[in-house]
Order: sequence, then C-alpha cells, then structure tokens
Amino acid sequence: MKKNIDIVMLGDSITSRGEWKELLEDEHILNLGIDGDTTSGILNRIGSVVELAPKKVLLMAGINDLCISIPLEEVFENYKKIVEVLNNSSISVIVQFTLITQMPAVNKKVRIFNQQLEEYCHENSIEFVDLNISFSNEDGLLREDLTTDGLHLGQKAYKVWAYKLKSFLA
Repeated sequence: MKKNIDIVMLGDSITSRGEWKELLEDEHILNLGIDGDTTSGILNRIGSVVELAPKKVLLMAGINDLCISIPLEEVFENYKKIVEVLNNSSISVIVQFTLITQMPAVNKKVRIFNQQLEEYCHENSIEFVDLNISFSNEDGLLREDLTTDGLHLGQKAYKVWAYKLKSFLA
C-alpha cells in the first residue's frame, strides 16, 4: 500500500470519479472510491484504509445500498461501524452526506438516512458536510447541470464539491 497519504477519499462511484489530487490541489490524497461499492463493501476493505494511517478520511457512501433496497437500519449500522473503526485508529473522519439523485423514491430514503447521519455526527462530535444544499434544485432533486445521468456527477459538480471541502481540509 502507498504511504505518505494524508487524506483518503472513501466511497463509491461518486467518489471514484473525482480527480481529487487536482481538485483539492494536494498530492497526498488517495482516492479509494470504487464503482458500485456499498457500505458493506467499504466495511470489508476498511482494514486497508487503516493500514495507510491517513490523517483524515472523507467518507461518502450509501447510495448504492439505498438503490438496491438494503434496509436503512443495515446501511446505517454499516456506516457507524466504518466510522468507529476509523476513529478507533486515530483517523479523523469527515462524513459527507449521501447525495440526492433525480429519483424521488430514492431521495426519500436518502433524506431519512442523512437525518440519521446528522444526528449521529452531532452526538459523536463528528464533522459532516451536506452538499445537497448546493446540489439540489427547487424540487429537491439533483440539479440537471451537475449530473451526467441523474445519479453520477459532472465536472461542474466536482468543482463545487472540492470548493466545499477545502475549508474542512485547511
């Protein structure tokens, strides 16, 4: 595994498709997003993240779980376990809320899940980022100018995302 990593971007395809070194102007970032990954998949590979001993992990996950109807309770429990493993390894975690989509039925689950995440973060003094404020339109859907297919993000969205993250990484 690579060493000298300060920040790990951990998640699914939404994370994996970002050019984080360039977007955040930092050579010490490793993108460990994997297309199609779920919270259980991330939990299964969390040991390799811990081995890297990064200072921070920016975590965004859950959309694939919610799209394939994994129960919210299971998704939330997996997410908490991921955060706990990282925290117990002295790695600072920044939770990034699961992004909304252009699918209203999925967004209902995303909103409930993000409410659970927000409560969990508040109760445990964990930093969190809610990109949905900037990424949603007046109907509460992912803005068309930020998506390529109603779920995945275009380059404009990654630039907005990176801008929002810079204050957490300073």
